[in-house]
Amino acid sequence: MKLRGFRLALALLLSAGSLTTIACTSPVDPQSEQGAGTVSLPLVTSTGGNFRLHNATFSIDSMNGAHVATLDSESDPDAESLTVTLFQGPYRVRLLDGWQVDRIEADGTESPLAAALVSQNPQIIDVDASATTDVSFTFTTGQGTIVLGDGAIDIQFDVTANDGLDQCNLLYSYYCPSGQTCLLADASGRTFCASPGTLPVGSPCTSDQCVAGAQCLKVDQDNPDQGVCTQFCNVNDTTFGVNCLSLGLDDRTVGFVGPAPEGTCDLLAQTGCAEGEACQYSGGSFPSCGIPGTTPPGGACSGETCGAGYQCYYGTCTEICDARVSYPRTPGCYYCQNVGTGNAGRCYN
Repeated sequence: MKLRGFRLALALLLSAGSLTTIACTSPVDPQSEQGAGTVSLPLVTSTGGNFRLHNATFSIDSMNGAHVATLDSESDPDAESLTVTLFQGPYRVRLLDGWQVDRIEADGTESPLAAALVSQNPQIIDVDASATTDVSFTFTTGQGTIVLGDGAIDIQFDVTANDGLDQCNLLYSYYCPSGQTCLLADASGRTFCASPGTLPVGSPCTSDQCVAGAQCLKVDQDNPDQGVCTQFCNVNDTTFGVNCLSLGLDDRTVGFVGPAPEGTCDLLAQTGCAEGEACQYSGGSFPSCGIPGTTPPGGACSGETCGAGYQCYYGTCTEICDARVSYPRTPGCYYCQNVGTGNAGRCYN
């Protein structure tokens, strides 16, 4: 798929996901005043293909926020499940960023799959000394829905397509359950809700562990195999400093934030232009280089007739200032007003 000179390859699922079930079993010490249960987190499934969850770190906290236990899949890379004994009661189980879903090939080698976590994260479990409680983490991958179920009892598996997942809006997260974000399922524009990660926009990625509002996509034509956490945007909005490129979906409003276009300069620092030119802003998302005008500071202006470092605001050539400093209190610039052009503001005396 071509997008304005960019090639789109989705570093995510192409159709579905994988379910991991946490199960709590019978009490360890029936003599104890407070019973205990065993929490087991399966890491392997073998129906619809062989899959393993790697680099998985589960943090378990009590409901008052106290940390109780940490389970790490790499503490025993060959283990098929992780277990820990806890006193009965409610707990919060969070899968930390860094996990990787791998497919186990026929020769025993493992291949990483692009995946997204579609279940809520963290999950709430209630350890009961006399019963078993199930909770699941569900991932989507190009292989379908991988189910790792009932880890401490009888592990059952299933692989199904994720066509039944609810659709959402990539630009407005309120279409998803609280704490989740909307992601692309494939190049057709189909969407689904998933739990976001903490990787910031611009970070290299292999699976969808990016912050809310972003997704692991391959959109760099110079490095087509590298996934990057890429922010979604509305191509119809004009936001200073945002180059919103179309994804080529049926919903034409959805785009992604691409690199600044060639010829962009720094309005505040007055850099990025050839000698004899000034960085000017006449509207749109980015400033550009041009020949500076001759209208003196404070003089009447129309368009780009002011000198370098000055901008025509409301018909007057006004000095450009750093909007991050509201009160520079320098000669000619007592107050710096944010006028929606990034760090470049407008001076007031």
